[in-house]
Amino acid sequence: MKKGIFYELSKCLIVSAFLISEILLAPPETNSSPLSKGKQDQIKEIESKLSREKQKLKAFDFQEKDLLVQLADLEQKVTDARRSVNELEKTVRLDKIEMEKLQERLTNLEQSLKNAETQVAKRLVALYKYARKGYIKVLANVRDLDQFWQRATYLRAIMEKDRNMLEKLTKQKRMQEMEVSRVGEKLIAREAESNRNKTRLSSLKKDLEKQVIRLMKTHKEKEFYETAVKELQLAAKNLKQALLNIEKKDAYKTPRSSRFSDSKGKLPFPLKGRIIKADKLSDSQSKQLNKGIFIEGNSDSKVKAVFPGRV
Repeated sequence: MKKGIFYELSKCLIVSAFLISEILLAPPETNSSPLSKGKQDQIKEIESKLSREKQKLKAFDFQEKDLLVQLADLEQKVTDARRSVNELEKTVRLDKIEMEKLQERLTNLEQSLKNAETQVAKRLVALYKYARKGYIKVLANVRDLDQFWQRATYLRAIMEKDRNMLEKLTKQKRMQEMEVSRVGEKLIAREAESNRNKTRLSSLKKDLEKQVIRLMKTHKEKEFYETAVKELQLAAKNLKQALLNIEKKDAYKTPRSSRFSDSKGKLPFPLKGRIIKADKLSDSQSKQLNKGIFIEGNSDSKVKAVFPGRV
């Protein structure tokens, strides 16, 4: 598109330069009034082209303003997205720290549970392994039935205490695992949201770069049109000035004729002044000058040749 515009403007400028050079270098007989009218048509064509280019330049001004508004909006969106991502990243870091603490706590609980299970297992094994011998020994050593039940109740309480401790540790482990799982899911969700915001931020940055490039191109095209408009204005001005100079000189141009009689009534005055009669001159002067007309002018007036020949 730009190449086509450049070609049209270049062609217009070349035509303008050609017209000016043609006028300035043309021979006197070609710089007549009818040709001047033709050049006036060319001026109108250049002015028409100039008007169209000015409209395009005005359109580029509006386009540039619209792009600036879009860029400001994009920059605000990028700033908001970057702030959101920073907040999410901070939250993710805190969640990771919390997760590490929970994992450490869970590891300690699992180790404590494992130790407790080992102790309970040892107690249960010892109790069940030696239960028969213990019962017999208890029955053999007791004095009465009340003492037997007392010792059996004591052993049962010990076993119940071990079982309760095992269940308590198991429950704590299960609750801690649920809490760690909950925090882990929350962390995963936050990381996913953070990744989405990072993707959105990257997309906004790319859009911003594209808009900046587009704005730069618009600036360059605008400068190109401004230069073209100035050159067209200068070309039109020079062409007008050239025509004006030619029109001023038309009154002093003579046709290229070899006979003086053909130029009767068409020749300008050779100097500024007024025509006088020959009888106003002295006798000696009238004897010497018996042909032509007499013009009275100022002493400092310059005499111009109005027809090719010799004096």
